[in-house]
Amino acid sequence: MRRNTKNIMNNMGVKVRLLSAMTLAVMLTACGGSSDNSEKAQVKYETQVMRPEARVYNLYIPASLHGVTEVEVHPRVSGIIREVNFKDGIKVTKGQTLFVIDQTEHRLKVQNAQANLSAAKAQMETTRLRYETNRKLAEKNVVSEYVISTSRNAYHVAQASVQQAEAQLAMEQTNLGYCTVTSPINGIIKENGFKIGEVAELTDLLCTISDNTEIQAWFSYTESQLLDLLDRYDLKPSSEGLKDIDGKTAGARLPHLKLQLKNGQEYGYEGVVTEIGGIVDSKTGTVLCKATFPNPNDELRSGLSATLVFPTTMHGVFRVPKTAAVHLQNQLLFYRVRRDSTVEGVICEAIPSNSGKNYYVKSGLRSGDEVVIKGVQNLSNGMKVK
Repeated sequence: MRRNTKNIMNNMGVKVRLLSAMTLAVMLTACGGSSDNSEKAQVKYETQVMRPEARVYNLYIPASLHGVTEVEVHPRVSGIIREVNFKDGIKVTKGQTLFVIDQTEHRLKVQNAQANLSAAKAQMETTRLRYETNRKLAEKNVVSEYVISTSRNAYHVAQASVQQAEAQLAMEQTNLGYCTVTSPINGIIKENGFKIGEVAELTDLLCTISDNTEIQAWFSYTESQLLDLLDRYDLKPSSEGLKDIDGKTAGARLPHLKLQLKNGQEYGYEGVVTEIGGIVDSKTGTVLCKATFPNPNDELRSGLSATLVFPTTMHGVFRVPKTAAVHLQNQLLFYRVRRDSTVEGVICEAIPSNSGKNYYVKSGLRSGDEVVIKGVQNLSNGMKVK
């Protein structure tokens, strides 16, 4: 009897545990607990309506700096360098002596040329006297016409020899003068490592002198950048260069440029575009251009590299946060919301803002378009976002 009662109690305990488990499951379901049939919470996507704006965008272009005039100094005669009369990086003036090349050989050549000239003059005087004598004798019919012609021709040959000797002397004197190498312009000098005792050949570059009163920044525009520039400022080619419809030159029409140095500092003077090349390099697809900056304090030196800051005003662009863009190799894709609340991907032409937080979309979107600006990594064409 006790055994039956115990079995009945055990069976009742199983039923109670089963009932408790079922009750707990119902309670969890009712309270919003996990259930295979429950719907996942819908993700909300933040969007932005496109409105065209005018934005100033700084175009950063690498540039190399050069003096307004740069002269490479080569020797006009070869020889051993006897004097070096400057230090690298100093200012030199036009006519200042820079190098002196050994003059010994050229002095001897000058002396030899002077001796040859003296001999030629003496020979000319002899032939002149002979010709004058024969001419007087001919008047008395003492000598023949042949003798007169021969003596006259000898005199003319002697005159030519004198002229030749004079030219040789002038050349040797010039070469002697070339032994003193002087500066052809005012500017900053850059040596090329030649020292006293070394031999300078005619093909050697002794030094470079740069007139840095103005600095020219040489840079390259891509073909698309150039076409965009010409169109934006309505510049047309003419026989005098690029001009606009009012006759202003490109430099007067285009905005002033700034210069950012390698240490991150901005140069204190603005420059202007002074030359836009007329030929597109077929290999690089670029056009060589030049901007000129004043350099009153000699802060800039030829040979430096810097970055041109070209302010450009863009009209009718759409400002979109960078979080809205999907990068597809070299293209940018943005998701536009359609009327049925689904999205479609649109490839757009855009450039990053100078702050780096936004893109300026130039084409691909229209005014009034609604664009998803967050969570775009999870999107695909046709997905609903509302």
